[in-house]
Amino acid sequence: MAAEVLQLPYKTQPSAKIVERIQQAIGTGEIVVFPAETSYSIGGDAFQAKVVQRLQGLRREDKPLALYIGSMTELRLYTVPLLPRLRRALERLLPGPSVVVLRATPAAPRAAVGRHAEIEVHYHSSRSYQIFYEAAGRPLVGFSLSLWDPQEILHQFSEKSDVIVLTEEPLKREQMALIDFTQDPPVARQGELPKGLL
Repeated sequence: MAAEVLQLPYKTQPSAKIVERIQQAIGTGEIVVFPAETSYSIGGDAFQAKVVQRLQGLRREDKPLALYIGSMTELRLYTVPLLPRLRRALERLLPGPSVVVLRATPAAPRAAVGRHAEIEVHYHSSRSYQIFYEAAGRPLVGFSLSLWDPQEILHQFSEKSDVIVLTEEPLKREQMALIDFTQDPPVARQGELPKGLL
């Protein structure tokens, strides 16, 4: 069955019907494609086993899913505190297009925690992501699709997801930086370390 397609407007608020449908989709364990910041991602409720199982089945790589959050409060709940200077550097990056790797706390969703208790965290600043996440109302697990074109999203994921949330907001088509904060100083696993980070 083809996924239901929702459209987030760019300069106006989404309708209550769209917000309620996103909330329902996440709450009932559906798989959702959603806009992040540099591309679209796919995910669902971080704490529902059926969601995790379906997402792992869609992923080509055998590695943990990423955690998608919407506040620094959630970040503090799911990740181990950093030294003050590293915390300040992290707060300069998030929310934004960068993705960070941190040490996970026991509260973190198991599907997102790696062998060495590390967790990849996405906390984006794009308006579409913020609206989507607020509607979802809970932490998500998933992975980036590295796709920007709505037609390509529909072609590849209409039969693999339950809901596709498209946006009119232009996505930043740039390489996502993946910054590892489990090391001191932090290192870039992908992309470049922002200048003046520390």
